Amino acid sequence: MAKHTSSSDAAADLELFASFVRSEEQKARDAKKAARDERRQADEHAQLIKAKEDAAAEVKRLRGREGVPAEQRNAADAAYKAALAAVVAAETGAAPAWAPPAPEVPDATDATDATDATDATDAEQAPAGDADAQADADAEAVADADAPAPGDEADGPAPEPAGDEG
Repeated sequence: MAKHTSSSDAAADLELFASFVRSEEQKARDAKKAARDERRQADEHAQLIKAKEDAAAEVKRLRGREGVPAEQRNAADAAYKAALAAVVAAETGAAPAWAPPAPEVPDATDATDATDATDATDAEQAPAGDADAQADADAEAVADADAPAPGDEADGPAPEPAGDEG
């Protein structure tokens, strides 16, 4: 004999089926979103790696040239160090101890903070003097800062050497 179901049973079954379909659709949307997020993160990581490689190439190019101003070399070293720190931070989830401080965004309501930050930065700069000696000291400081401390390999990959790469 055929079993007769009441309309309330049919409505409950229909609601259960609709709930199942909605949950499957949500799973599909979540999977697509996760795939998009993964691609976005991979693209961001590739951009960080490219920026680091470009900065390293610029440092190497400037080291191979005579008569390059110390400011230009210092800027290239700082750009490389910042790019390397960004890669390490992206890979480990934390900025390395040697990373340059993140630039502070001044509060739009308080313009004096921006002026104070600029004054502090100017005061920290070395006085004009032997630019080559200062550039050498800065290059050594960057090289020392790039090298992980003994037993501190968790900070990420070692910096690229200044030698020729194929």
